[in-house]
Amino acid sequence: MSRLETKFLNKLGDQWQGATPGFCVQAYHRGKKIVDIEVGETFEIYDWASVTKIVFTTTALMFRHDEKVLSLNDKVERWVSWFPENSWQRVRDLLNHSAGMTWWKPYYKDLIKKVGPTTSPEDAWEIFQQLLRKSVIKDFKKSGAVRPEKSVYSDLDFFLLGVTLESVSGTTLYTVWDEVRERTGLKNTDFLRGNKPKGARSRYAPTEDCAWRKKVLQGEVHDQNTWALRGVAPHAGLFGPIDDLSQWGLLLRDGMRGKKSKRFASPETVKLFTRRSLPRKKGDWALGFSMPSKEGASAGPLFSMDSVGHLGFSGTSLWYDPKRDLLVTILSNRIHPSVENAGIRTLRPLIHTLIAEQL
Repeated sequence: MSRLETKFLNKLGDQWQGATPGFCVQAYHRGKKIVDIEVGETFEIYDWASVTKIVFTTTALMFRHDEKVLSLNDKVERWVSWFPENSWQRVRDLLNHSAGMTWWKPYYKDLIKKVGPTTSPEDAWEIFQQLLRKSVIKDFKKSGAVRPEKSVYSDLDFFLLGVTLESVSGTTLYTVWDEVRERTGLKNTDFLRGNKPKGARSRYAPTEDCAWRKKVLQGEVHDQNTWALRGVAPHAGLFGPIDDLSQWGLLLRDGMRGKKSKRFASPETVKLFTRRSLPRKKGDWALGFSMPSKEGASAGPLFSMDSVGHLGFSGTSLWYDPKRDLLVTILSNRIHPSVENAGIRTLRPLIHTLIAEQL
């Protein structure tokens, strides 16, 4: 164990206890690994939850942007055939959550009535789009035609981006993911198709003791809508080890620093997507990526305002600070056994601060 890691653990002490059963953390400074620690009860594979949004969907959209088949200024209705005509929403508005969509809806309650254990993720996605269309059009009649004053973080934005990805790519969501996985080299990260684990369930970090599914979830996705979609979705559902998440973060780092790579999007596209896209008063978003708020930032007070990353509900996160050239990835199962445990809100910024202050 390095001197930095020892200092980190000494300062952390028992402050992590009660926030999560355990966590894995890795940090890279100037591209060199400086922290690789497991604390408490840890597992090989974690439910990445909404970190899926940047690793899969945002990455795939960057690829399409590079290919010049998709423009950030494309109207949503160009790629989502049923989206209201003459609407103002563009692809960029979905990416920075300023499209006026509802933040979340329990589609799974209706979807599980229409799918079963043998339904493929592709068929479930087709059925789901009927529900999505109905709800979006209904909401649009109420307020969707009005530009919101502030961005609202919304899974529905990424559902629409998923439809867009299929349309612009001419193939299925999972095929698009397979392309992203192959290109970025995330060989140990995947969706759990059919909600079935790959190998022993004991490899997977357990999450909620779910009243709805009447069991502790392990080796199946926590997000209800993704589960009803049979495990594959544009907003959540990836499972993988921390090495893969850090590997993806290093590709992001290289792109932001101007390094070209066949494994990732062009530096020009990466810089475009990771640049602040909204006035602060409207929201702390780049395109697909979250950015720190002035107060209460999840990456702590030492990460610069130019940092980009994303959180996952299950207790996962990735943050990269281009000014410090510091990447920090965290995997935890803080929602085991209950989603009511919000201790990660204090622990996460503490972890980032304890690492950053050593530099």
